[in-house]
Amino acid sequence: MIRIVIVEEKELEQKLVQTTLAFHSDFEVVGYGKDGFDALILVSKLKPDIMIMDTRLSDTNGIELIPLLKNKSPHTAFLILTSLTEEAHLSKIINLGITAYLLKETDMDTLPLAIRTLHKGGHFFSPKVHDKVFHTLLDMIKTNKASDKSSSSATATWPQGLGKTRSQKAVNVKFSTVEQQLIALVVQGYSSEEIADRLCLSGGTVRNYLSAMLQKTGQRNRTQLAMFVVNNGLLNQSRK
Repeated sequence: MIRIVIVEEKELEQKLVQTTLAFHSDFEVVGYGKDGFDALILVSKLKPDIMIMDTRLSDTNGIELIPLLKNKSPHTAFLILTSLTEEAHLSKIINLGITAYLLKETDMDTLPLAIRTLHKGGHFFSPKVHDKVFHTLLDMIKTNKASDKSSSSATATWPQGLGKTRSQKAVNVKFSTVEQQLIALVVQGYSSEEIADRLCLSGGTVRNYLSAMLQKTGQRNRTQLAMFVVNNGLLNQSRK
C-alpha cells in the first residue's frame, strides 16, 4: 500500500486528485492539506510514502519548503503537480532532487503511473517539459564542471540537506528560553493549541510569542519562521 498526502489549496483540484486515486486499491490517501503549514504538519505526523503538492502555496514558496519537508521525513518522495512550465522553476525543482513533475493539464489517468514510478525510485516528467528538463540537466553539468575549478563556486548538485537562502540569513538572532521551546514545537508541526497545551501557556500567549519571533526574524508567517530557523541552524540553538 502506497500512503499518500495531497497538498493543494484549490478544493476542486484536490477532489479531482482524490477521485482519481480512489479507483486504485494500492493507494491510501492518509491526509489532505491546503498550504505550507498543513504540509509541514502532515509530513511530520504521517510520514507518507508520497506527497503530491503544488509549489504555489498561499503562505510560502513551496520550493523553499521542500528541503524542510524532506528533513522531517527523509523517506517521503515528492510529486509536483502544477501548471508551471518555466525552465527556471524546473531547474530549482531538479536541484532539490525532485524526480516527478506532472502538469495539471495532463490527463489525470497518468497520475497513478507517475506515483508508482516514483515509489519504485524512478522519475516521471510530463512530456511537455521533457526538453526543458534535458536543458536544465545540461546546464547543471556545465555548472558542476565550472565549480571544480573553484571550491568556492556554487554547485548545482542534488542537495542532500538544507541550504541557506540569500534572503534568509540570521544576524544575531537569539531566542529566549520559552521561544526556544516554542520554535522547536513549531518546526515539528504542532498547532498553536497543541503548543499551548505542551508548554502550559494560553493560546494568546503563544500567539504573542509567535508574533514577536516573526518580527525578530523578519518572516511573514509560521511556515517561513520554521524554514528560517532550520535553514540558519537555529534549531540547534533552541535545543541547547
